[in-house]
Amino acid sequence: MSIVFGTDFSERAMAAARTAAVLARRTGEVLHLVHVTEYGSTGRTSTTDEALRRELSSRLEALAAELRTEDTRVEFHLREGPPDEVLVEHAALVHASLIIVSHHGQRAPRWRIGNVAERVVQSARCPVLVVRAADPLTAWTRGERSLRVLLGLDFSPPSEAAVAWVRKLRTLGNCEVVAAHHYWGADAHVRYGVPLSPESDVTPEVEEALRRDLTARLGDMPGNGAVWVHLDPSMSRPAESLVALARKEEADLIVVGTHQRTGASKWWYGSVSQRIIHEAPVSVLCVPASAVSAITIPEVRRVLAPTDLSEVGISAVRHAYSIVPAGGTVYLLHVLEPVGGPVTSPVHTPQQERIAEVLRGLIPPEAAVRGVSTRVEVVNGRRVSEAINQAAERFSCDVVCLATHGRSGLSKALVGSVAQEVLQNSTKPVLLVRP
Repeated sequence: MSIVFGTDFSERAMAAARTAAVLARRTGEVLHLVHVTEYGSTGRTSTTDEALRRELSSRLEALAAELRTEDTRVEFHLREGPPDEVLVEHAALVHASLIIVSHHGQRAPRWRIGNVAERVVQSARCPVLVVRAADPLTAWTRGERSLRVLLGLDFSPPSEAAVAWVRKLRTLGNCEVVAAHHYWGADAHVRYGVPLSPESDVTPEVEEALRRDLTARLGDMPGNGAVWVHLDPSMSRPAESLVALARKEEADLIVVGTHQRTGASKWWYGSVSQRIIHEAPVSVLCVPASAVSAITIPEVRRVLAPTDLSEVGISAVRHAYSIVPAGGTVYLLHVLEPVGGPVTSPVHTPQQERIAEVLRGLIPPEAAVRGVSTRVEVVNGRRVSEAINQAAERFSCDVVCLATHGRSGLSKALVGSVAQEVLQNSTKPVLLVRP
């Protein structure tokens, strides 16, 4: 593995190069210095080209010699072409774990690295560190201070990749991490199936569920330094919220995942990472989902088992218990059509009590012997599939296990398919049990 650093020999690039060299030494990776000259320069001749190559090669060699130490291997490369494309291609060629570029502002000429940083972020298969302020990073890599990291945290695959990189940073030195989640209160209430409150935009129940799930996504953080979750319920743009929080918390580095959207999706959804690169007062590490290389086995601890109490619906319950290990929990769920009142509510009506008792009768006797606990829930829901997915989020279930009646053709068109709707909209793995 290696680190690729793109340089244009500017003052900021030289400062960032020192950070790249120390980081390469800490990780034990080879540092590749790359300078790119563009096609299309006017007034070029073979003589001037050769003179320019000699001059640039000499500068690269001198920079490599300056950064090279007994513990740091440095190679240099003079390439020609569009800078963003060349850097990404070279990173793939040397199997780079990281690309580092310096930031020069939006109005820099096209050949300046800072102006192409967002294009590198857009297409690189590895994380890209855009260095705006090199001193805090250099001091941290030397072990002289702790690094204050602001992590943009949500439930997307790129965010998971960003979390993995924050874990890696904490193995290299002390890091204080603020994991910030920006959200709209109404969306969060829909996610967990909790009624909105007229008194506040976000209910304590939803805040608690969000904090629980986000903390679980962070997992066990190695190394030293505090880690905490910051919830930001607001209508502002996520990028604006993160940049403002970075200033407030005096962060040294913002770490965000990037979807690398293109075309219409980029126009419609925008790019949080690119806006942060433009507006952040500090360095930014952008991590694509493809940067996650570790393959881990997920742990199943909580399984949601919805049932309509039909013979087919009940058949899936035993399968739910079969995949839960000792100490795990099965949530038996039945959804009722709402008759007034909130969409979800605790068991309290006589009908709900009767159904809850029926659900308890479905618990296999061997569940207790296996150390598997059960929780019974009867809720109201305008749409059964939606109530199922909301319950899976509310209880932080790892898997949804439900039966499918196997309908097709006209019968499916007339009565619909709850299983299909759950599959289409669930963020959780779904185990379907056929009749």
